[in-house]
Amino acid sequence: MEYRRARSLALYWHDGELTAENYLEPRSTDEETENAVAVDAEAVRLLSLFEEWTDVEAVVADHPDHDPDSVRAAVELLAEDGLLVPRSAADREERFLTAWRDWGEDARFFHFGTRNAIYTGDSVEQRRADARWVRETGGTPPAIFKHYPGAPRVYLPRDVRRMTDDFGDVLLRRRTHRVFTGAEVSMRDLSSVLHYTFAPTQLYDAGDLGTLMLRTSPCGGARHELEGYVAVLDVEGVPPGLYHYDGESHALELVDADFDRARLHRLTYESEMCTPSAFVCFVTAVFERTMYKYRNSRALRVTLLSAGHLGQTFVLTATALGLGAWQSAAFRDDETDASLGVDGFEEGTVYMFGAGHPVLAENGMPKGVTRAGLVDRSSLTAGPDGTG
Repeated sequence: MEYRRARSLALYWHDGELTAENYLEPRSTDEETENAVAVDAEAVRLLSLFEEWTDVEAVVADHPDHDPDSVRAAVELLAEDGLLVPRSAADREERFLTAWRDWGEDARFFHFGTRNAIYTGDSVEQRRADARWVRETGGTPPAIFKHYPGAPRVYLPRDVRRMTDDFGDVLLRRRTHRVFTGAEVSMRDLSSVLHYTFAPTQLYDAGDLGTLMLRTSPCGGARHELEGYVAVLDVEGVPPGLYHYDGESHALELVDADFDRARLHRLTYESEMCTPSAFVCFVTAVFERTMYKYRNSRALRVTLLSAGHLGQTFVLTATALGLGAWQSAAFRDDETDASLGVDGFEEGTVYMFGAGHPVLAENGMPKGVTRAGLVDRSSLTAGPDGTG
């Protein structure tokens, strides 16, 4: 019988043991299963002999000093653990390699390694039991607000603007803007965008899980692990610099008074979209807030999804206020974390978005964007009678 080393194989040290895992192996969604197994040097050497399709008997013949049955048993054990793949399973592996050919091992491992996690249920009784277990094993819940005690503050106006535009119109007006007039954004508009994006709209007692906040955007388990740091460049009444947004007091806490466009230009890979903005928000994740409740690595997916929710809330709010907005993940991670004063481990940057007064073309689209000759939006959709 012929085998090949699994192409979705990862090796790492865990609890002092070299561990091998075929992250493409199916997982049960009903009971805990473990795809990772401890391996020794001999197992790794044996795996290396199956770089390409190799017959077991050929490997046996290459080990005249070993008992043939022991070699066969070792190969069978590696196959049972999913580290060797038989030819009969080649089609599935080849489809995986073809579909994911352009993304590296890190993306493959994250995506497939976090598939098919087990969920305990959503009944009231189950949620309460889960909360008790979290409190018993995790101790005191992490703080839901982050503060910079002693930092100079700019308190933002609380009379945020009410958005009265039709929601459908706001959705259809939303575009990514890259060209800005350079005019200052009012402090009230900045206040409104930060309030609707990052501020709590409600606080509630979650029992064993402590006090939690609700925002306008959804977040798994209401953990709201995301913080906002604001690079202020052209905002009326706010000195330029880098600030942390304190959602509890609706204030900007100064982090770096010397942060300027040159620094922003460097952090965003010399982006011609980000640098001219009136303000830019860097979104970080305080990972402990999520890990406290969710111990499975699949929860990282939820954290990244939550960042996307915030981004959509931000750009729609900016659009409703007459601003042009954008969002991006193109930033120098280590340098951005260092600029924000976070370590990348307990808290790290995951997203960014910004806004300013946009420059529009005659057709209302962002400057430099062509509508591909479309006359109006109705040509893209069909009415109830099948017509446009």
